[in-house]
Amino acid sequence: MDKTPAAVPPVIEPTRWEDFEGFRETFLAWFTEPQQNATLRALGLTLDTLIHEAFSVFPDPPEGPLVHRLRAIVADLRYLEGALGELGDPEQYLPKSDEDEGLCRLSRRKAVSLKKMADSLEAALPAVAGGKAETLTAQEEVA
Repeated sequence: MDKTPAAVPPVIEPTRWEDFEGFRETFLAWFTEPQQNATLRALGLTLDTLIHEAFSVFPDPPEGPLVHRLRAIVADLRYLEGALGELGDPEQYLPKSDEDEGLCRLSRRKAVSLKKMADSLEAALPAVAGGKAETLTAQEEVA
């Protein structure tokens, strides 16, 4: 029986980033069955469309849209920093080849680069009212 080829993450042209709104590619990468992957991509785009159409009924971000989006970008950078750090950690991911080992080392270096980028953006943002932005676990965010 022939096995269906796995869905692979796309190459995204930075000028077309909005075409990929919805779920993070790091999340979609877990769904390697092509139809499931395509379904989740379509759902993400549908949610994005609905959010933009309903934008006027949501409360305005208290710091304005620019600072609000930049805080979200910092959060995504922190997520990617952690994901790259895990892939670069030999305790978490055991390389299978010399090429994998090189990719692990590169992942560690890029995690440090993303940390610097996120730190720089975060430092440029105004202080959050009441001190520091709240750090939530995934369970707290959903509750």
